[in-house]
Amino acid sequence: MVDLVIPELHDIKNIKEELIVNRKYWLLTLPGILLIALCAFASEKKTYRDSIRQKARYYYMEGVRSQIDGNPSGAYSYFKHSLAIDPGYEEAASAIGGMRLGSSLDTLQTPPEQARSLEMMRPFVDRYPEDYDESMLYAYFAYATGNQGEAIRVFSRTDSLCPERTSTLVNLAKAYMADGQIDSAINALNRYEAIEGHDPNLTIQKVSYQFAKRDTVAAIREATNLVNSRPSDPYYLILKGNIFDMINRRDSAFCYYSLAEKLNPENGGAKLALADYYRNMGDTVLYDEKTYQALMSEDFNLDQKVGLLGEYLQKLLNDSSDTSRGDLLFETLRAQYPHDAQVLDLSARYSAAKGKFGEAIEEIGYAISQSPSDEKFRGQLMSYMIADGRYRDAMAEYSEVKKFNKTPMRSLTLLYANAAQLEKDYAEAISGYADIVHEIAGSLPIDTVFSLKQLPSSVNYDDMLRLSQLYTNIGDNYYFSKNYDKAFSAYDNALLLDPGNAMALNNYAYFLTCLGKEPEKAREMSEKSLDGENAENPTFLDTYAWILYKSGNYEDARKYAESAISFSSGMEDAGNEELYMHYGEILMALGEKKKALDAFETCLRLSPDNNEIKDKIRRLKHEIK
Repeated sequence: MVDLVIPELHDIKNIKEELIVNRKYWLLTLPGILLIALCAFASEKKTYRDSIRQKARYYYMEGVRSQIDGNPSGAYSYFKHSLAIDPGYEEAASAIGGMRLGSSLDTLQTPPEQARSLEMMRPFVDRYPEDYDESMLYAYFAYATGNQGEAIRVFSRTDSLCPERTSTLVNLAKAYMADGQIDSAINALNRYEAIEGHDPNLTIQKVSYQFAKRDTVAAIREATNLVNSRPSDPYYLILKGNIFDMINRRDSAFCYYSLAEKLNPENGGAKLALADYYRNMGDTVLYDEKTYQALMSEDFNLDQKVGLLGEYLQKLLNDSSDTSRGDLLFETLRAQYPHDAQVLDLSARYSAAKGKFGEAIEEIGYAISQSPSDEKFRGQLMSYMIADGRYRDAMAEYSEVKKFNKTPMRSLTLLYANAAQLEKDYAEAISGYADIVHEIAGSLPIDTVFSLKQLPSSVNYDDMLRLSQLYTNIGDNYYFSKNYDKAFSAYDNALLLDPGNAMALNNYAYFLTCLGKEPEKAREMSEKSLDGENAENPTFLDTYAWILYKSGNYEDARKYAESAISFSSGMEDAGNEELYMHYGEILMALGEKKKALDAFETCLRLSPDNNEIKDKIRRLKHEIK
């Protein structure tokens, strides 16, 4: 290939300046041949630039085709190549900037990179402001990345150039609002409303802006204007009632809800609003009655009814209310849709929330019989089985899933590994966790220490945190299966990926102490696990107390053990018995045998089948006598 030679820019500039200075002289004296040569040079330069742009245009259009074909990575490569050929090609630069802003890569979503992407888009948008789609895309990205001034500039310009595209005003209002210019935001919506007319969604948006100004009078006026535009529409009355409810004028809210129901006695929305009103007033009888009527309403489809009942049931559970009320309402929905999978799914989730896992298993089983390949239902069944202590059944269910899909959802594989760990099938648990590791990070080693250089470039920060947790689980299972070296290698990997992984720090420290290895390292890791939000974690406090006990520091060990017990008070944790066992051992070392006996007896109440504790209690009672 022969390189093309182009005069340097500064040479062209010098020639131009010299010709301008001596314009009169050369017009009179310069031979015609020189004038022809200069014209030829200008023509050659233009031809060269045209050929470069034509070549860049070719690659740009290939990028567009790749986008249409659903190949974004290919499109991005073409656009980059186009810009490399012609750095002044604004259309290619804009395409690259847009794709960068829409990328999920963390490295492209830092504020400096987002600003750079916007700068790549800006020249094209400013050169062709009448290009509505490009301008709106650019302004939206500016808004989404917090550059409200730029968003307002382009939205405003687009509105003036394309006044018929009224949706621009809604976007402009959002940008004004994000910039703290509330009055300008409301004015933009007023302009939209003047063109398009009253709309409940628009009113809701304007009311939210007026609430931000704490102008409740204006908010009520907006709702009143909406109601006046269509007085017979019950939904407008409900909206006005909701606004009164938001400012705690519940009597006024009730009046509008009642009026909406009176206008249309079958209106489900009015009944739902009244149900919520009665709930807030503590009238459970009318609350249930209106919820029942809403469920019977034909205004709501099945999805809405399932959502309505789900919300109702969740409120019952949150309020620790009598769940038999929910059972009665459930029968209403079940009678309407006796075999629908959504209803069966909700019924199963409700049973599980009440702790009736056997019923939940049966109900979700009926849903699965209708949709055998539905992995969401299968996952729920596995989780109910695990909660019911049926770990082997949950593992078998995973095998059923694999008949439909050789690579099930990651959440199902995680459930499988959890079930295997609880079943003490440690090899299978490790295999399950390893499958997820390899799905995220390819052939990353499982039982040997690796370096960050071995991580694939596709692994982002969130993936590293997930991998750290997985390696913690792998370490636990290796330890329980007495593969100590592999366990500690797994913990090393977990901490390489996330040095602040508190669970890995705690477990690593505790197991080192149990084996009598590296006491100083164990103490440092245990201390680190108690940083910040974990300072009151009973399990981590207990580990640190045990490390102090093992090092002979009994007084400090007692303080941390007592803190662990204090913070665990009221917690339903199957591991709490270990706190009391350790506390008893610490008290024994301090010579406080009666208090130690109390601690061991508490431990036995929490774990009645613990023969080791029974022996300790028997011996200690004999010593105290």
